[in-house]
Amino acid sequence: MRTLRALAMAVITAGGALIGACTANDDVPAPSAGAITPDHGAVGTVVSVTGAYFCQRPDNGQDDPTCMSTGDVVFGETPATPTTWADDAIMVEVPAATPGEVRVTVEVAGRNSNQLGFTVE
Repeated sequence: MRTLRALAMAVITAGGALIGACTANDDVPAPSAGAITPDHGAVGTVVSVTGAYFCQRPDNGQDDPTCMSTGDVVFGETPATPTTWADDAIMVEVPAATPGEVRVTVEVAGRNSNQLGFTVE
C-alpha cells in the first residue's frame, strides 16, 4: 500500500516571481521493474514486465489497476509497443533489436526504472 504525503512548496524570488513548485506526483516513487518473463526471446515475443509504480499516480485509496497514461518499455535503445499497461504489470512485444544481451527499462512520466537483463534471440 502506498502512502501519499501532502507537502506544498514554492520558491519565490525577491521580485515575487514563482520559480518552482511541487506537485502531487512528487511523492510517487520512480517506476520499479522487478522481473521480465521470459528473460529471453525472439523479436515479436510477448513478455511480461512486473514491478510497481508503472502508472506514476498518487495512491487514491482504491485498487484501480488502470492507468490514465502509459510510457515506454525500451530494449537497449529500441522502444517497444506495450499491449497492456497496469500499475504493476506490462505486456510488451520484443522489438526489432540486435540479437544478444540488452537492458530493459520502463520510462513513464519522465522517470526511468531500474534495468533488467534480457536476451534477444
